[in-house]
Amino acid sequence: MNDISRVYDSWEVPGKKSVFAIFLGMAIIAASIVLGRSFVFFGGFLVFSVLITLLWRKYPRPWVFLVSTVAATPVMIAKYQFSCNVIFAFWSAIFNVRYFFKIPKWLYALTALAVLGILTSSIHWLSGDVIRSIMRQVTFAFNFILAPFLLIPLIYVRMRESTDHAANLQGLLFCLIIPATLILVAARLFGTVANSWEASQHAQSLSEGFYVYQLGKVLINFSRTDVGFILAALFCASTSIVVSPVRMLQRVLAGACLVSSVFLLLSTGSFGSIFACLCGLAAIFIVQYRTINIAKLIVSMAIIIGVLFLIYALLPSKTKEYLGKRYEHRVENQDTDRLYLWSRAMDYFLDHPGGVGYTLMVGDDGSIKTWTHNEYLAYAVSYGVAGALAYASYVSWLLLSFILKRKQVFDDPSAIATYLAGLSVLVAIAVNSMTDHLSGDRMNYNIIWSLIWYCYFCSCAGQRKTVLRDETQFQYLDNNFGISAEFGDQVSPPFPVH
Repeated sequence: MNDISRVYDSWEVPGKKSVFAIFLGMAIIAASIVLGRSFVFFGGFLVFSVLITLLWRKYPRPWVFLVSTVAATPVMIAKYQFSCNVIFAFWSAIFNVRYFFKIPKWLYALTALAVLGILTSSIHWLSGDVIRSIMRQVTFAFNFILAPFLLIPLIYVRMRESTDHAANLQGLLFCLIIPATLILVAARLFGTVANSWEASQHAQSLSEGFYVYQLGKVLINFSRTDVGFILAALFCASTSIVVSPVRMLQRVLAGACLVSSVFLLLSTGSFGSIFACLCGLAAIFIVQYRTINIAKLIVSMAIIIGVLFLIYALLPSKTKEYLGKRYEHRVENQDTDRLYLWSRAMDYFLDHPGGVGYTLMVGDDGSIKTWTHNEYLAYAVSYGVAGALAYASYVSWLLLSFILKRKQVFDDPSAIATYLAGLSVLVAIAVNSMTDHLSGDRMNYNIIWSLIWYCYFCSCAGQRKTVLRDETQFQYLDNNFGISAEFGDQVSPPFPVH
């Protein structure tokens, strides 16, 4: 950090850099893989999360970097499964209540609407075992309503004050993209299939799309319906960095993540996620068309398309055979299973307009239950009309906000790369949610919304004026930048001020 940052910037823990927080987060992920769902890990993490939030509550960047990294922790905390990053967010909400008033105001209305959906659905999910049904649905609401609508934004709201765009991009790459990619790559390369028999029961020899891998003492879900979302998100976020004129090391690391995510996505055969990736890619190039010259845009497009074809050419023959079967099943045979599933989900929603409590399946007792395979319908079935409006408005408003923020983004390569990552991921998720259910895997769900909100608030950062309150500030500005000011003046110095 520069001298002026040391004078009155409290974003870094004194004596430590944010890289320490990244390594600390990776250590937590490693511990979860080694220890699994043990009381040692649960207890240790809960104590650690409270202490570190108390100690670092005044130092936004290292705390945010740590929480972002542990979003990829494959172990859910406690019996009712709460993701590690939202546990941190919960403590932050307790110790820093004032930050609730800094998140976008439209989130309050949507949260209230979603809570109304929870209440209307309680007519159906309250059972004879009232305590158990309440605990179960409260857990779902915490993870799929409070987490994306309030807690995850609460984690990142302070990033809108950061004008250090290079550091923001480093956080995106090293704390969100790389840890999630490493978990998936490690599971695929070193994990063992934990559900061979169950996967083999699926028709047309397509069991590869239903694998669950055991890595150490944790299970990593590689079902194409669930893992496709995170792979689409990682592809879009990595591509945004690769096509931006940022540091070469960052582009190389992002390129490695890009190659990994494409390879894993093709091996799952998720056509919905592949199409979502193309939509996210289109969003990147559309924005680039308005910010760079046409020659550079053509080069970027040629490089990415070339990489995609090269990866496909290098795929093992077994994976290509699997993709061929998926293509035949989905395209040549004009499979219409999604239309049937959506029709059943819509009928079920119309029969229960108040919602039935969180579920990804539809069907009354005694009837055949089917998956919704649509995140918008999943919220409608789960939380009724109110829940459907809340989630659809949530995605739509975020997308609109990203589009409008393009005018506020600096002509800084790192800032533009971060913005492109958030926009492209959101576009991909909005499209993919039409064909599958995002909330099927809790870890991926939290990583994706963490990535989106991180980029959202980083894209809010602009040149901000600072009210001078300290004599040291006056002297430093005058000696080093030739800026004369008096007590209470507002200035826009040529360096990041937080």
